[in-house]
Amino acid sequence: MEKGLISTIQGYSIKDGPGIRSTVFCVGCNLRCRWCSNPELMLPGKKVMRFSLGGEERQQEVGYEIESRALAEKLARDRMFYAETGGGVTFSGGEAALQWKFVAETAKILSGMGISSALDTAGDVPWEVLDAVTEDMEYVLYDVKTFDDAMHRRCTGRSNARILENLKKLAAKGRMLIIRMVIVPEYNDDLEDVRKRMELVKSLGACVKRVDILPYHTLGKGKYQRLGIPYPIKGKEEIPQTYWNEFRQLGVGISIVIAGEHG
Repeated sequence: MEKGLISTIQGYSIKDGPGIRSTVFCVGCNLRCRWCSNPELMLPGKKVMRFSLGGEERQQEVGYEIESRALAEKLARDRMFYAETGGGVTFSGGEAALQWKFVAETAKILSGMGISSALDTAGDVPWEVLDAVTEDMEYVLYDVKTFDDAMHRRCTGRSNARILENLKKLAAKGRMLIIRMVIVPEYNDDLEDVRKRMELVKSLGACVKRVDILPYHTLGKGKYQRLGIPYPIKGKEEIPQTYWNEFRQLGVGISIVIAGEHG
């Protein structure tokens, strides 16, 4: 059995793919997104987060090892909820594909139990790895942070050339895709770049089931403090409704879900 390093398992999630899901957060990421809300999952290895509670200094260790079979059996405890809602398990992070052998083996075991899996990924891994890790996945939740390469480097520290190429290859193989976009004011909210992202999505065809838009939030600020890391985002924290009206016009013909909107 393969072993992996994970931080938490979030049960009863409704934001990481169809239906009710369990989201497994894997430790380690090769991007450094300035807006990351899980900084404790960026670097490999276990971490210690320090905080005050009731006037006392406390600490919490982040990260533990688990074998794929043990993880699958733990996740299978909620199979009734998966079955009734069309849900399943989502492997997230960090970047779950960096632990691809562990994730792929767990997904294969789950598939044998009749449980659907999904990979939430930024796609910045070799194609052979991405192809292998998604073999037993029903869905791929694919993060498209920018279209412009220079903008991507400023926001994440890395090029997006391989990311966009891998996305096209997944579509060519007919993988069911849910495209995810985090929109951060003054970083990747340029509407011309959004237009290019939407044109890319349209070119992928029917394999794209929807586009999930995740407006930037500051819920991760406290984690930076507990890790002793300066919070990297400066400037605006909110995007006006007029922006989203223009945004939707660029995505005409695409099923778009903007988190927090109703109706």
